[in-house]
Amino acid sequence: MAAGLAEHGQQVKIKHSKHSKLRLNEARDALNIVYQVADDFAEQVKRLCETSVSDRQWAAFLDEFAPMPDERGRSRSLAENKRQVLNRMWRHDDRVSPWAGSGWGVMQAVNTYVHHEQTVRGACRAERNALRTVTGGVDDLDRETTRMLEKVLGRPALSPSA
Repeated sequence: MAAGLAEHGQQVKIKHSKHSKLRLNEARDALNIVYQVADDFAEQVKRLCETSVSDRQWAAFLDEFAPMPDERGRSRSLAENKRQVLNRMWRHDDRVSPWAGSGWGVMQAVNTYVHHEQTVRGACRAERNALRTVTGGVDDLDRETTRMLEKVLGRPALSPSA
C-alpha cells in the first residue's frame, strides 16, 4: 500500500466516447506502473527470504535493535523484555518463525513486534498503527530495520548478490 500511495506518476482519465479506444494504450502504460511496483516488492521479499541470518547474526541484530544498557534499572528491563518477546516470536510465533533464519524473518519479527506487541501509550493500538501507516512511519521502520540488518550482515540485504 505504501508503494502505491507513494507513486506520483501517471493518472489516466478517459472520457467514454467513440474515440476513447485510441487512448487504451495510455491506460495500459499507466496500469503497468502498478504491476511494476508489485513486481519490485515481490523481488525484495524474495531477496530477503534468500538472505541467511545465523543465530549469531540474529543476536547481533537484537543488540542493534534493543541495546542492553550496562546499568540495572528500567531501561535495562525494557530492553530485556523487548529482546525476550522478539526471541519468542523468532522461534515460536507463526507470523515470524516460518522465516526465522532469513532477512525476511527479521523484517517480520520487527514489524510484528511493533504492530502487535510493543507498548502503546496515548492511543489505542489500532489508532497508533493507522497513524504510522498514514505518516510514513511503517516505511521508516522498514528502512531502519533494513539498515540495521545490513550493518549486522556487513553487506546489502536487498542487492541481487545478497
